[in-house]
Amino acid sequence: MKKILSFLAISVSFSILLTSNIFGVHNITNVDVIDEVGPEGIPELIEVIRSTDPEDDEVRLRALKRLGELKAKEAVDMLIEVLETRRLLAGGKEVYNWKLKVMAAKALAQTDDPRGAFYIALMLRKDRDITVKRGAAQALGLMGERARTKTVLDVMHSELEITRDNALANDISEALGKIGDKSSFVYLLKVTQGKYLNYVKETAQKAIANLKWNVPSVYETKEESKPATEPVKK
Repeated sequence: MKKILSFLAISVSFSILLTSNIFGVHNITNVDVIDEVGPEGIPELIEVIRSTDPEDDEVRLRALKRLGELKAKEAVDMLIEVLETRRLLAGGKEVYNWKLKVMAAKALAQTDDPRGAFYIALMLRKDRDITVKRGAAQALGLMGERARTKTVLDVMHSELEITRDNALANDISEALGKIGDKSSFVYLLKVTQGKYLNYVKETAQKAIANLKWNVPSVYETKEESKPATEPVKK
C-alpha cells in the first residue's frame, strides 16, 4: 500500500511527500493525495481498493470515492467485488465495514455501467444492515432512470413494503421518485397512508409527483428497459 500511495503522490506532483518518510496509510496527508488523482491514475486506484487489510480501509474509502467522481468504468468489476466479498480473518471471524459497501455502491452508480443497478439492488435485498440498505437505495436514486428495470423495481417495491424503518422507507421512496416509473404509485401511496413519520410521508408524496405518467411502465413492456444480469432471488 505504501508503494501505491507513493505512486499516486508522484502522479499528482506532490513532491513534498516524495522527500519525506510519511507514507503510512493512516497519515491523513497521504490519504489526501487520492483526491487529486486524475483518470490516468485509475489503475492504481483500483489496486488500492483491492486490498483486504482492515488497516487500509480509510485509504480504500477515499479511493472508492475518487473512482466514483472519475466515473471509472474500468473499476466496475472491482466495485462489484467490494459489494459482494466477505472478509474473513484467521479463525473465521468476519470483518465488516459498512462504509466500504455504501461507498462502493455509490461509486458503481456513478460509472453508468448497466450492471450497476442490478448489483446495487442485490445489496438492498440481501444485506441486513439498515445503513447499507439505505446506501443502496440512495445509490439507485443517483442512477435515476438508469435503474428503471423490472428486476430493480421488484426489489425496491418489496423492500418498501416490508420495512418499518422510517429512514430506509424515506430513502427508497425518494429513489423511486427519481427513477420515475409509474408502477411505484401504489407502493408510494401506501407509505403516505402508513404508520410512518410525517417526513417520510412527505417524501413519498413528492415521489408520486415525480412519476412519469406519460411514459409506459417497464411492466407494460415485454423486455427490461435496461439489461439485467440475472434474476434476483426473493
